[in-house]
This record gives sequence, C-alpha cells and structure tokens, in this order.
Amino acid sequence: MTATNIVVPAHALPASLTDEATRRRLTGPGLPADHALMRFGPLAAFPLVPVSGLIAEGADARELDPYVADLLLIGHLCCEEYDVQEVVLDGATGRVFSMELFEDSPGSIGVTPLAPSLDALARLLAQVDDFRSRRGRFSVLAGRTGADVVAEASALLMSAFTEEDWGDEGWGGAPLPSAGRHALPAVWRIAAVIRPLALVAGPGSGLRLELPRGLLDEEFGTDEMVRIEPSALPAALVHEPTRRFLTEVGLPKVELMFGLWRDEYLLRPLAESEMSADPAASRMLPADAEHLICLGSLVHDFEVVIDGRTGLLSHRLYGDDTTTPVNADMSTLAFTMWMFSREQRLDEEHRFTHDFYHQLADTMVEVLGSVDPVACLPSTGEDDYRYWPEVFHDEAGGVL
Repeated sequence: MTATNIVVPAHALPASLTDEATRRRLTGPGLPADHALMRFGPLAAFPLVPVSGLIAEGADARELDPYVADLLLIGHLCCEEYDVQEVVLDGATGRVFSMELFEDSPGSIGVTPLAPSLDALARLLAQVDDFRSRRGRFSVLAGRTGADVVAEASALLMSAFTEEDWGDEGWGGAPLPSAGRHALPAVWRIAAVIRPLALVAGPGSGLRLELPRGLLDEEFGTDEMVRIEPSALPAALVHEPTRRFLTEVGLPKVELMFGLWRDEYLLRPLAESEMSADPAASRMLPADAEHLICLGSLVHDFEVVIDGRTGLLSHRLYGDDTTTPVNADMSTLAFTMWMFSREQRLDEEHRFTHDFYHQLADTMVEVLGSVDPVACLPSTGEDDYRYWPEVFHDEAGGVL
C-alpha cells in the first residue's frame, strides 16, 4: 500500500454500487493512488464510468456483453509506467476484474477475475509490498539466498494470495481461476513464481553475484556448459574475477537471446577479429577496442564484448564504433540466462503470456534490475538501446 490513497466521497458513489463492503473500502481507507502493479486514478474522477461509457463513438454498443457493460472502471494495470489493461468493479458483488478494452470492437471485450473484493485486492497488493521489503511473513527471507530460498519465498507468496476467500459465485460468467488448472489469476502467479527468482544469488566477491555452485549445470545440463581452459584466456582479459568465472563456472551453450561464440571468435580481441574479417574495419572500431574481447551475440545483430579491464559486458552493432552496457559482468549475464530459462519453463505451465505478457515483462525487468542495475539503466535516447528491457517487452516477437 502506498502512502497516498484515493478515497471517494460517499456522495460520489454511483447508485449501482450497492455492495456495502466495497462502499466502506472506497469511502474509508480507499486504494493506493500509485502502486507498482496497478493504479487507481479513475477513482479520483467523479463519477465512476461504466464500461459502456468507454466504447468509441460509432462502435456498436449492443455487441457489448450486458454484464461487462455495467462494470465500473476503477483503475489500470501498469506496464512500463503506462496504464494498459483496465481494472473494473462489479458494484453489486464487489468482485474485481481485469479487462482488455477494445473501444472499437465491443464484442471482443471480456474480463478476467482479479480479486474477490476491494479489501482482498488491497491485501494482495500489500503482500507484494511486504515481500519486496521483507516485512511481515517475509521477514524470514531477509539476508538469505539460494535455490531453496527461492522455493520458500514462492510458497510464502502463493500462500498469502490463496488464503483469500475467492469463492465460487458472482464472477458474471468469467472463468473462475480455481475452475481451471491453477487457483490464482495469472497476475498473482507471476508475482509468486517470478519475483522470488532474484533471491537465488547473493553478493559476489569481485563480481556482482555469487551464483550457487552447480546452478547453471542443473538448469542447462553439465554437457551444455562451456568452461575455458586458463591457457586459452586472452592476455587482454586482466580482470581476475572474470577469468575465474570463465574457467570455473562457465556459460551455457544454449542460445537464450544470447549465444556464446563457439568458434575461433570466442574470446578473441575485438580489433583482431574485425581486422581478420575486413582489413579496413579499424576505422569503425570503438576507441578502446584494444581492451574489448569478443564473447558472443545477441539477437538483432548485436555482438557482446567484455571489457578486459573491468569485466563489464557491452553490446555493439556489427561494424559500429560505439558500445552500450548490457550486463554488469559475467555473473549477471549468467543470472539473466538462468532467469530467462526458468521463465520459459514456468510459462509453459502457467501460460502467463496468454493474458498478461507485459506484466510478466515488467516483473522480469524488475527482478533483473534488482541484481544488475546496469542491465536496466533508463535509456538516455533513441540510440541508447537497453537490450534486456527491450527484448523482454517484445510481445510481437514472442520473446517471453
């Protein structure tokens, strides 16, 4: 719950809002004006607008489902700081839904259960805040990391969400979560299984993260891991923690938006690799090319290079003379690949991307940013392409 809540005066509540518990919530404690998952700005604009009032002029409102037509707009789910899906309320039962608004196609508008009441919604949002701050039931997680801690955190969040009384009536024909494969709407399942992934690794010594021993081998398979012999490391790679990571931990062969070079270009000095491909390429090299070492590639024609002095990972368009940070170091690149692999497996089970792609992408960015701020620095302009936030949100490309 944020410090500032929106409270609605009793005289501003529409006559169709008859559920007493809902009226008490809106006129009493209210709902957060600005939360990481959703915002409730429409509550401050009187009167509350029914879905029927959101249809574009010229669209055939008769196509709109009669139940959906009377639901009240109270907020929006967030995505990259923008409002996306609507949050709507059944004034008679107090049930809360998410909704994709198709203003020009009313017949395509449907709703998805979100919370059994506004009181429950406020508690669900507060549980997310408590987890992020390690308060309340989540205080037992403070300072702890590892795969077992990830599982424990996920179980605690899932328990916090499922203990609400979801009931089995009053959802107006929308499929009840418990009637399907899972007991919770996807928004809360995303929070319960994706957010805890940040707890797998603790602070590192020399590198940003200390990954649990065997984490990558377990995820990708020992035969799919590439470790470099110390004698094969280039002289330009003087950053000792990076050298140890490459020889002792390694990176997976599996190409998950990043592909490790597996030919003569792996760990080859950038200037040398460019010159061998094109003798005139030196004119297009970054200014510090003598310190940059080729590691692999990203989709969209990006090459990843290591700064041999610091271990910083950057990307560059092939033939370009500028680089942009992509990960703080080798440990956070490995974490990113592990997290992405876990998300792919979890999505097969939970189907997050079916209705809540951008909420999943936002959560992935938040998790990555919590362990590697370099990877998720705000973009400073059109030419400052922040790779992981951009690709996670690439719904058209089906990245997640």
